[in-house]
Amino acid sequence: MSSPSIPGLRCPSCETEGLITNYTEYNVDHFGSVLLSATSCRNCGYKHTDVLTLANREPISLRARISSLEDLDIKVIKSATATITIPEFKATITPGPYSEGYVTNVEGVLEKIEDALTFMLSSAEGERLRKGEKMLRQIRTAREKNPRFNLIIKDPLGNSAFVTGDESKILKRKLTKKELLRIKFGQYAQTS
Repeated sequence: MSSPSIPGLRCPSCETEGLITNYTEYNVDHFGSVLLSATSCRNCGYKHTDVLTLANREPISLRARISSLEDLDIKVIKSATATITIPEFKATITPGPYSEGYVTNVEGVLEKIEDALTFMLSSAEGERLRKGEKMLRQIRTAREKNPRFNLIIKDPLGNSAFVTGDESKILKRKLTKKELLRIKFGQYAQTS
């Protein structure tokens, strides 16, 4: 189900009233209904997307064990409040005030990390440059021939998921109260 746009909203970037938000309800197999939103500014080109589950969910930690090239096709639903970690690469992506939610696959997540890392390395020097180049090599090796890593998503609002036909690849558990205090946006989670 697609919605009409919501006109007349003020853009957080240029502060004009050129912001338009469209939203679409979408059913994801093995996960349920989600709301995809896309916001853009006609004036400056600002864009923001997000994905929210339409069900009330618990704070979750998800771990996908990636051990083959086929595993790179596992679908990833990442909400704007989720933190992504790949311990083997020492890579962590934390949500910020303009963090976006998206639906992609594991390879798409690696591409996003690779793009961000490439941009950051353009101005890095010394030890930071060496560490970044090492991480970049690890990611490229994982994408091209030898994926052996864990992709972890911690979402305090429970709006993230992995979707795969092989559920044995996914470990899912509720985030503890202690974990919620340590992750961004954890203060907004419902705890029992």
